[in-house]
Amino acid sequence: MGYKEIGRMLQKAREEAGLSQEELARKMGCTQASLSNYELGKRRIYTADLQRIGEILGRSITYFLENPEEDQMLNNSLLKILKEPYLKEILYLARDLKPAQRKLVLDFIKWQKSGEGNK
Repeated sequence: MGYKEIGRMLQKAREEAGLSQEELARKMGCTQASLSNYELGKRRIYTADLQRIGEILGRSITYFLENPEEDQMLNNSLLKILKEPYLKEILYLARDLKPAQRKLVLDFIKWQKSGEGNK
């Protein structure tokens, strides 16, 4: 996750807490301009500062580092995959395989996709 995404999460948490940039900056002991740059992703925010912000806003540090939109897109993609014929069963059965066996299955699928397996 990049600075801009962290900044968006920071701004969202601040707004949900009902604080202005000036109020949060004062509680953090930094300038409003610094906080603005964090929220805009123009300035790197250190872990200690992010943790302090989390304490002030009642959020864990992971809140700022996770991307719920990305998670939702991944969940939607997985749901589509699981609706495809045979894929759900393939995934279900593959989870019990050892890593080397999974690699063999993957290699076989790649071979099939390459067209070599259709000759």
